[in-house]
Amino acid sequence: MGSNLGSRIDHMRDAARCLGDAVLVEPRFSRVYETTPAYGLEQPAYLNACSVGWTPLEPAALLVSLKDLESRAGRDPDAPRFASRPLDLDILLYADEIVQTPRLTIPHAALAERAFVLLPLAEIAGEWRHPALGRSIAELAAALDREGVTVTDLRLTDASNGGS
Repeated sequence: MGSNLGSRIDHMRDAARCLGDAVLVEPRFSRVYETTPAYGLEQPAYLNACSVGWTPLEPAALLVSLKDLESRAGRDPDAPRFASRPLDLDILLYADEIVQTPRLTIPHAALAERAFVLLPLAEIAGEWRHPALGRSIAELAAALDREGVTVTDLRLTDASNGGS
């Protein structure tokens, strides 16, 4: 998940709470990272984090739930692809499945090239393997340049309620 508009951490904490309430069973969350916008875009810095958990939802239904959370946070679904946003939620992996539809690609198409995704994901699922590449998340993260990606002291959830 990521945010670079408004109260970034509040958008992400609200999303984490909603994920834990309705989408993921026993979710775990990474630390929060502050990241320079990708692709050289002139926009505010992002906060990024990852979550893992079990879901009863199939991938397409999970995507609908995530898009609904983005919309409730104020994201414009018609904004340009890499525009700033109050909330961005992506499905990175779904067990060891490979999904390719017009609306959804799992594993996420850019997963292996994004340090701002792989570093937080490696914290909570480093041993998981990319089903198409056959490499672990930790291996993929170790191979990337970490410039512009800084871990913060921010947390998405309170440790007392099962979050990290």
